[in-house]
Amino acid sequence: MSATERPPRPCQCLRTKNPYGTTPQNAESWLPGVDTTSTYWCLRTMGPAGPDEHYVHLSRCTPTRGCYESSDA
Repeated sequence: MSATERPPRPCQCLRTKNPYGTTPQNAESWLPGVDTTSTYWCLRTMGPAGPDEHYVHLSRCTPTRGCYESSDA
């Protein structure tokens, strides 16, 4: 990824415990500061796996995933 490319926006159902809080409108502001030890969960399943039964993570919950929900929808 080049310096001008932006990472894909995560699924709107992805959540993590973050001291700054997030909403779909400010999701990009928390992406660079997410710690590698963050714990993630899916709002659709309320667990560590998504509806497709794969684990959720910032690097995994992208538009390539079948259960991905865009914040533009």
